[in-house]
Amino acid sequence: MRRTFGSFVFVLVAGAIIGALYGLMMNEILDRNWGLKAPIRGAVRGMVVASVAVVLEVWISNSAIGRWQRSLKFRRGVALRVIITCLIIYVALASSHLVLIGDREIYLQWFQNGFAPDFLFALGAGVVIQVMLQARRLIGGRTLTYFLLGRYARPTEERRIFVLADLKDSTAITEKLGDKKALELITGVFLDIDAAIKRNRGVIHNYVGDEIIMSWRDRGPDGNMPLLQCIDEIFQTLSLRQAHYLKKYGVAPTLRLGIAGGPVAVGECGWEKRQVVYIGDTINKAKRMQEACKRHDLSVILDAETARGITMPMGSVLRRSKRPRYAAVPRQQRC
Repeated sequence: MRRTFGSFVFVLVAGAIIGALYGLMMNEILDRNWGLKAPIRGAVRGMVVASVAVVLEVWISNSAIGRWQRSLKFRRGVALRVIITCLIIYVALASSHLVLIGDREIYLQWFQNGFAPDFLFALGAGVVIQVMLQARRLIGGRTLTYFLLGRYARPTEERRIFVLADLKDSTAITEKLGDKKALELITGVFLDIDAAIKRNRGVIHNYVGDEIIMSWRDRGPDGNMPLLQCIDEIFQTLSLRQAHYLKKYGVAPTLRLGIAGGPVAVGECGWEKRQVVYIGDTINKAKRMQEACKRHDLSVILDAETARGITMPMGSVLRRSKRPRYAAVPRQQRC
């Protein structure tokens, strides 16, 4: 919630600055001689436009339309989102102009002389916004922020909890469906659980075949609750989508999760495709927990040290006795 509020405030401030600059520019182009009123009115309009655009963007993203959008191929998705963003910005511009000015004659004058510049501005803003958003999605929101802040310009150490999840019986599924259809299924599964990971403050690092690698910053016993909530939501989502999978693919996919926490070294790596890289035995432990799931026929395994660092409420997924089953592995029993 705090992060969402901070992002909203940032968008409002950015909208106010862009609106003020746009107001000054249009004041000079149309020779209005409004003085300080031009940037002030522009800033207010910018904040109104930004607010409306954010609310509509969030509403669309969280609706069925948003999920359908995310499932589109990259170029089609970007083109559609540019059009939607352009329309949202333009409607907000026109509405704010009408509400804030409230003078019919001035509004008609704007419609005759200011419609085209505002439309071009909305189109340009839509393209820029979507290019930035797509770059953010390709790199990863937090990863892009880390790059800009130079947080990992030099290797540092952090305590993180890594979760490695792969598709159960993926080999049999691939043999049954074929490579292309199996990849379509894997892509759909990861798309379905993406919202739960993002909602619970998880960071997705990579997709490797039928495996997804994600992590949470270790925030102490009470602060690690989002991790448990995310695991619960992932299995709930897969359960709710089971009928869809069976109808489309003839299989009901589920995941195996290996979880381990501890210190890792973090730093930037590469040039042509720069990444934030995590190195340490913590990731190896998570991989061993994941492999142990297969041998012991469990859905989730985490080591005892990590379990002690998480407050386990009654009803937590890690206290369930029915399948999917979960276990905490003591240190001496680790594989």
